[in-house]
Order: sequence, then C-alpha cells, then structure tokens
Amino acid sequence: MSTYVAVTQSVLAWALQRADRSYEETVKKFPTFGDWLSGDCLPSLRELEKFASFTHVSLGALIMPEPPDETLPIADMRTRESAAIERPSGNLLDTIGRYQQFQDWYHDYAREQGAEKLSFLGSASVQDSPRVIARRVRSLLQLDHVSATGTQQWRHDIVAALEGVGVLVMRSGVVGASNTRKLSTREFRGFSLYDDIAPLIFVNVADEPFSAQNFTLLHEFAHLLLGHSALSGGDRLLGGSGEEAWCNRVAACVLLPDEALTAFNEATTVQDYRALARRFGVSAEVVLHRLHGARRIDEERYGELLEAVRADYGGEKRRSGGGNYYNTLTARLGRSFATAIVTSTLEGRTGFTESFRMIGTHKREVFDKLARHLQVV
Repeated sequence: MSTYVAVTQSVLAWALQRADRSYEETVKKFPTFGDWLSGDCLPSLRELEKFASFTHVSLGALIMPEPPDETLPIADMRTRESAAIERPSGNLLDTIGRYQQFQDWYHDYAREQGAEKLSFLGSASVQDSPRVIARRVRSLLQLDHVSATGTQQWRHDIVAALEGVGVLVMRSGVVGASNTRKLSTREFRGFSLYDDIAPLIFVNVADEPFSAQNFTLLHEFAHLLLGHSALSGGDRLLGGSGEEAWCNRVAACVLLPDEALTAFNEATTVQDYRALARRFGVSAEVVLHRLHGARRIDEERYGELLEAVRADYGGEKRRSGGGNYYNTLTARLGRSFATAIVTSTLEGRTGFTESFRMIGTHKREVFDKLARHLQVV
C-alpha cells in the first residue's frame, strides 16, 4: 500500500526554482505534478523521493511547511552591470556547501599533521598598493622563476604554486561529479573560503578560457590575503569597486608586472596583443587594462582596442576536449585534498564510505586508480 505525503505549493515552487527546472519539463517527468500544486492529489512517498532527486533537494526539505531560507554563507562580491546578483542557484549553494565540507575535513587532517597558521593570510589591506602586494605575491609564489609560454601552462604553474604554499585549489565546471549540473560563469567565476590552516580557492572552469581561470585564481588569493571568504564574478573580469576592484588590480599586476609591459611596445593589432598576452597567461583585456593604467596607451586607443577585444572574445575561449578522467577528478578535488583523503583512508584513519562519498564514487577500482594517479601507492 502506497504512502502519500502532503507538500505545500510554495515548497514545490521553490524546489523547481532552485533546480532551474521548468514546469513543462517537470510535468513530462511527473504527469500529476499540476495536481500536486493545486492540491487535488498528493504525491506518493516514492514519487516524492524521485522528485527530490529530480530537483537536487533533500526529502526532508520537501515536507517542510515553508521553503528554507537559503542564503549565501560567504560574502557576495559579485556584480553585473553595477547591480548585486540576487537569488543564488541550487548549483552554486550546493557547490559552496560541498567544498566547505572538504575544507572542514582537511582542516582537521592538517592539524593532526601538525600544520600551523599560514602567515600570509590576512596580511594585506585594501589600503595597500595593489602593485606592492602583487610583488609580494610573485615572490611568495615564486612566479618570477616560471617560464611558461602559454595560458594553460601558466594555470598549471599557478595552481602548483598556490598548493605549494598551503592553499587548497579546486577546479570544476559541474556540481560534484554530476555532468548534468553545469555551473554558470554568468552566475560566478570562483570563490575563496578562508581558514587559517586550510584556505581554499574554487574556480568555475565551465567554458572559461585558461587566461580567465588564471585571473580568477589570483583574484581569489587576493581575498584570502585580506583575511576572509568571498564569492566573485560578474560580466567582466575587470571593473567593480571597493574590495573587488582592489583584488582585480592585484591579480592583473601579479600576472603582468610593470617590467613586462615593455613587451607590448610594438603591438598594434588585437591579434598582436592577444598573442603576447598568452605568453603571460592573461587575456588581451587584462593587458589593455594594465597598459592603460600605466599610461602606455591613451583613453581613445584603449577604448578602441577594448571594444575590438570584447567583440572577439570567442577567440580566447578554451578549447575543450575529453581529457583524462583522473586528471579531471584530481582538479575537482584538488591535488592536496585528494592526496590527503587517499592517504588517510589507506592508513585507516578515514573510512572507505566517507572517502568514497567525498571522492564521488562507489567503486573501489576508482579509488585505487586515483591513488596510483596521485602516486600515493
């Protein structure tokens, strides 16, 4: 005998909105959904469980009398056309929640290993000169010794440098391991989660060129230098006001220090700027911003080139491919975190059930192959 469950109209509507599901696609999956909304019939417990999976919410949330009040757990620095972005998606909320769990686990693990507070965290202020802070960052991350010649190699080196000083770095374009829940770069580009032992940077890599990812990595690192968590994004990589503008300037100066600007003296076309920009792991837009700020190009020329660059933004889009599954998995988990969870599990300090949940698998084979990929075994 089936068990039927009462669900309020407001909760059903909230679940659809949170999952970005339309009424039409919902009715195709659940033909009596309209009757649930009107109250003419109740869903069975089995139907409600399927609906919970369909909308990526918990069964417990669906049987509440009112929708939960979901707010962002970190400071929201995003703007779009000078206006704050409201109503975070379920994909964004679930992604932040997932990586907060990772951070909590790693914090405890690192303390057990004798980790101490990282001295560079909270060491800067927005009153500090972005150029001065950028020089400190380049020194800390040893970027002056990097000889990358392309945006993808720059990303690899920046990630390795951040992990080398104790920052957890995670990169993904989907929620967890679900390739059907794609993250939107229009909603956010990345976030930083402050912790004095386990600071974390997440970069949304969905359809993003490597130059944009490089910028986001260093932008989020600037937030950590200021001593707190932040969610970042918007229509443009540059711009903004207050703290966001300061973090943008730090990131731009780290990627393109003053002494590198002379490399662009002979550039005349958008193609010239774009080709040279790749050497420094940045976008042509960042190059133009830096040259204009350093008064190497005037306002009129800056406007002309910027318009041309933005019109041809597709020229900097990342060329996506299948890639190696374990490279992708390592990027989603972060090499430091993945190595820690695998090591802790093999040493018997973390159970396989918890480990599999965080890795996002049910298969021992995946765990073993990841361990070999990370060279833990």
